[in-house]
Amino acid sequence: MSTVAEAASCREATPPRYDVLVVGAGLHGGLAALALLDARPGLRLALVERDERPAGNHTWCFHAADVPRDVGGWFGRLPVLEWPGYRVAFPGFSRELALPYRCLTADALVAALRAVFAERPQATLLTGCAVQAVSADCVTLVDGRVLRADCVIDARGGATQDQRGGYQKFLGLEVALEADSGLDRPVLMDACLAQGPQFRFMYVLPLAPRRLLIEDTAFALTPDLDAAGCRAAIRAYAAGHGWHITQVVREESGVLPMPWRGRPPAPARPLTLGYSGGWYHPATGYSMPAALRVADLLARHGTEAVPAIQAAWHAQARQFRFGQLLNLLAFRGFRPDLMWHPFARFYRLPLATIERFYGQRSTVLDAARLLLGRPPRGFGSAWWGRDRRARACS
Repeated sequence: MSTVAEAASCREATPPRYDVLVVGAGLHGGLAALALLDARPGLRLALVERDERPAGNHTWCFHAADVPRDVGGWFGRLPVLEWPGYRVAFPGFSRELALPYRCLTADALVAALRAVFAERPQATLLTGCAVQAVSADCVTLVDGRVLRADCVIDARGGATQDQRGGYQKFLGLEVALEADSGLDRPVLMDACLAQGPQFRFMYVLPLAPRRLLIEDTAFALTPDLDAAGCRAAIRAYAAGHGWHITQVVREESGVLPMPWRGRPPAPARPLTLGYSGGWYHPATGYSMPAALRVADLLARHGTEAVPAIQAAWHAQARQFRFGQLLNLLAFRGFRPDLMWHPFARFYRLPLATIERFYGQRSTVLDAARLLLGRPPRGFGSAWWGRDRRARACS
């Protein structure tokens, strides 16, 4: 469907009743719609998006092991990039991890959505439709129209639950290079940078021999993002690696919650997906593993998937609390300039432990490996610093 056709359908005077309404065409809503339509071709589904284009301007990464076993054919519609592993680097320590790693771009998700909607004439992709209210069986648009359905899924995103914590904030530049970068796999964390009032690292995806996505990332207690500073840091990092940038293709940025308190709401009707529903990893910011699990359950169970999704949510809630504990220890236990030490320790762990952690499948033994033993260097430095400042002011 073209953008013009989508916008025109959004202005229809008498909207039909649907089997399913999905509100929000980002990662979670897009995958949910894709999975439902692929598994049930006759489904009357509408995907409602506020913007004129679905999927926004994002890049979503995940480990190959995060894909559910026996996943439906809908996943094969997604053109993903894949590498055999990735690298991490810290002062005095680096490692290549043989864990297959994948990337889905917004353009790839849009292409998959347009293809499946073109094949399903009873399904509708509504863009440019701002939503005023969502309930269990209807969606009210800002223009006053009401869309009704047997099942409503709210995937608009946004971490709305009451919580305390820090933030992962980043700005990335997708750049074209004068020559091949020489990278054959991503760099997930290069913390060999000057550290200051917030923990910083670079994240690099080799999208093509002469194209990179370079992200300047920080873990901090405030959500403000210094966009100009990030752009300058990325250019300096590229120059330091001998990468001559000929063009900035696009820019993306984000501020993700890293909570150590607060609980997301349990699934109910309407079903809430994305960050609002707690379907993300609080310690990494990754949401693709959770989005894949929910989409797979929707493909298997259709509109009757709520009980299965509730069971999956309760299993993930335990992992969510574990991630919150790690956030608390990182932000409250380490000064920002020393926060890289627990991450360096983490990446020395067995590959299976690291892989399960990213996918929110950590076992009791995995948790013990992370928490027990000699604390990483610098642990307690944040508390000591606060205590010293308090004494100086007394």
